[in-house]
Formats: sequence, structure tokens, C-alpha cells
Amino acid sequence: MMEYDYAYLRGFIKERFGSNQNFADFLGIGVTALYDRLSGKTAFKQDEIDAVVREYELSGDEIMRIFFTRKARKTVQIQKEG
Repeated sequence: MMEYDYAYLRGFIKERFGSNQNFADFLGIGVTALYDRLSGKTAFKQDEIDAVVREYELSGDEIMRIFFTRKARKTVQIQKEG
């Protein structure tokens, strides 16, 4: 499964809903299910994303930033001793 960085979503939740519990209630899921989504254990469902998009009239760019920012890969650079 693709890994996403939900930092923007976490900020959106805090700004618009005040708490994870309020956001979970809005989506009609439990707070544990929300934590599973935010940690990448399970994916957000299309109807959950759609509910947020419709309620806040998000643009395509906002949708991509909030729900589909990919986690940056961590790379290790090896130096050759010379």
C-alpha cells in the first residue's frame, strides 16, 4: 500500500474540527479507525474523502495536498573513503 504523509490533514483536522474525535464523528467512524487511517494501517475510503471535499469545497490541489501527499523516501548516502 502507498504510504502517505498526513501532516496537512492533521493540520486541517485541528483547524476545522478542533479534535480527532470531532473529525471521526464527521466521517462516521470511531477514533481508533481514524488513527489507523492516519498511521497508514488502513486507507481512507472514497466516501470519507468525498464527504470532506463536499463539506469544505476543496480544490483539486487541496485534495491532493491533504489526502495524497506521499511520504518522502529516506535515503542513506554512503561515502567512499578515499
